[in-house]
Amino acid sequence: MSQDAMLYAAESQDAELTEMLLRWFLEEGKKECFAACLFASYDLLHPDVVLELAWRHNIVDFAMPYFIQITREYLTKVDKLDSLESQRKTEEVSEPTPAVFGQQLMLTAGSTAAPPQPAFPGYGYPAPGYTQPAYGFNM
Repeated sequence: MSQDAMLYAAESQDAELTEMLLRWFLEEGKKECFAACLFASYDLLHPDVVLELAWRHNIVDFAMPYFIQITREYLTKVDKLDSLESQRKTEEVSEPTPAVFGQQLMLTAGSTAAPPQPAFPGYGYPAPGYTQPAYGFNM
C-alpha cells in the first residue's frame, strides 16, 4: 500500500501531496518508506522541507543519500554555470571588431558644428504665448 501511495504521488507531480505523504510516513513511524519516497519523488521535493522533517524526527541518516544526490546535482549545475561564465568573459576580452569596414565611425570622425539651440525662457518670466489665469495670487 505504501508503494502504491509513493507511485501515485510521484505520477501526480504534486509537491504538496508528496510532502503530505512524507509527513504521514513520519507520523506512522515508517522511516524506510520515508527514505524510499525521497527517491520516488526526487524532483518534486524541496530540500529544505526534507531536511527539516528529517531533523525534527531524528532520521537525518535516512535522508542523507538524498542530500548527497542533491548536493552533487547542485555542484554540477554550479560548475557548468561557472564554465559558461568564464567562457563569456574570455569572449568579451577579445578585441571587438568594428561593424562597418572602410568608413570612419562617428566617434572618431571629429567634432562637427551643431546648430545653436533656441534660448530657453528663464524662471520668473512668462513663456511666449502664455497668459496668466484670472485667479491665483496675482489678481
